[in-house]
Amino acid sequence: MSSVETNTGSRDLMAWLAESHSDGTSSLNHRPQLAETVDPMSDESQPDSDGRGLNFWATFAGLCIIALLSSMEGGIMSTALPSISRAVDAESSYVWIVNVYFLTSAAVQPLYRQVADIWGRRWPMLSSVIIFAAGSAICGAANDAATLIGGRAVQGLGVAGINTLVEIILCDLVPLVERGEFMGFLFLSTVIGSVLAPFLGGCIVVVDGESWRWVFYMNLPTCGLCYGLLFFSLKTTKCPRDENNLTTLQKLKKIDYDAGIILLCASVTSLVFPLAHGGAKYSWSHPVIITTLVLGLFGHGLFIAFEASPWCRSPVLPMALFQNRTSTAAYVLGIVQTLVSCGILYFLPLYFQSTLNVSTLTSAVLLVPFTTSLWISPAFGGGLITNSGKFRLVHFVSFALVAIAMGMFTLLNHNTPLTLTTILGIMAGVSVGLPNASILLVAQAALPNPLEAASTRAFALIRGIATVFAITIPAAIFNIRIEESLLVSGLDSSIKESLRFGKAYQQASSNIFNTLPTATQDHIVGLYELSLKLVWQALIGVAAIGVAASLIEKDLECYAEETPEEPGLDEGRGRLSVKTEV
Repeated sequence: MSSVETNTGSRDLMAWLAESHSDGTSSLNHRPQLAETVDPMSDESQPDSDGRGLNFWATFAGLCIIALLSSMEGGIMSTALPSISRAVDAESSYVWIVNVYFLTSAAVQPLYRQVADIWGRRWPMLSSVIIFAAGSAICGAANDAATLIGGRAVQGLGVAGINTLVEIILCDLVPLVERGEFMGFLFLSTVIGSVLAPFLGGCIVVVDGESWRWVFYMNLPTCGLCYGLLFFSLKTTKCPRDENNLTTLQKLKKIDYDAGIILLCASVTSLVFPLAHGGAKYSWSHPVIITTLVLGLFGHGLFIAFEASPWCRSPVLPMALFQNRTSTAAYVLGIVQTLVSCGILYFLPLYFQSTLNVSTLTSAVLLVPFTTSLWISPAFGGGLITNSGKFRLVHFVSFALVAIAMGMFTLLNHNTPLTLTTILGIMAGVSVGLPNASILLVAQAALPNPLEAASTRAFALIRGIATVFAITIPAAIFNIRIEESLLVSGLDSSIKESLRFGKAYQQASSNIFNTLPTATQDHIVGLYELSLKLVWQALIGVAAIGVAASLIEKDLECYAEETPEEPGLDEGRGRLSVKTEV
């Protein structure tokens, strides 16, 4: 871990933020599982900070560009999803267009780490870029929801490798003492991509018709550029010595195809299905809904039992991580933050497009205050913690402000001034983003050193799975409220039909209601207002869980400790150590 101390400079803070960004997988002290740390640019065993040549900078540029592209793909759908859903007539399946991407990504990330340790970094990374590009091509060419969802699944498989290997490769290239600076640039690429993504999505789909396909097609030339840079500059890293003489089949047998992660993903899929389609495509009493719901809940229970059993050789979620109240609270905070941030990211544009009746481009512009403050505020949260050395107060204030912001969101309607929506967007972004840089640090600081790596992997998996539910749960609430309102509304049957079965989401960005009488338009807008109000109310409850979890945390006061493994580090870089517990 990088240091967290009172006089930490901006360089250290950026490095700290880098290891704590969205998926929580990076680590400045990452040690590759190779027999020898090799600079892929040369035959020397250690990177030479004074003699980096064209190959190094070409590789670093390729890593930053592909990291930017990966971060964009995670958020570009927030403003474009209604238009894309309407183009392929996804109905209630629109949640799968987003969910399958994050689900497949979370599922295969552990495999990429193993593959990189067995085959080296070069070909797994190049393969990830190809897989991501192939998924983008499938999505762009899709003419129906099933094909689009399949393409998104392939994209998720590729982006899992990209997100995992980018940081591992960078750690191979750069010695620990300089790693923070390069991680900072990598993190900056991620921030830029995340902020630009919703705006770019709104720009692309502003014209109805086939323009939405370029949300995916635009990835292809960028993937080609990154592939070329990495193909010619990233040389093969040496495999562990005991791997050199193994056949491909023997290497494949060494991969641990974890039954736990398979069981978890199957359970999540089973649970998402009834939430996505219950009350829309199927009634809640339908056997398919009941069966998948029961199987999903049972599967989650079975997963926990398996992870705690002696039959699980390498648990993805070791139960020891949850035997400490502070680390458990930190994981809960990570889930809460993911639920709220993704809920806002995908349903605030829906409010802009449906209730304020603005274009996708305008909705993207109106979302910028939220996305910008969401990614800038962790620096302020990090500054507060580095000055105080304590976490709990920042977490408590942050999630209390989230609850207040969501309460203010319930007041949004078709008469709300744009100035007020901008202020509320900034308030929500700041409050959600403040603890982003510290939640994983709390979990790690509260656990013994041997569990540090496991806690990082678990945090990444938990937030990946939470992202799936972060879209599914608000979508289920929205769909159910729309269906209930349509049952008692006096709207024409043809209008009801265009809004039922999850279609209300995809109609948000359309202009089909603009030719209707004003009274009918006001009625439809009222349906959206009431349904979105229920979504914001649900997020108030989620934020309240975050407030409670922050009170459960012990107030860890941390300081930087130079570790024996890394002697002589500048500026006190070392592991994060607990000084006191209150």
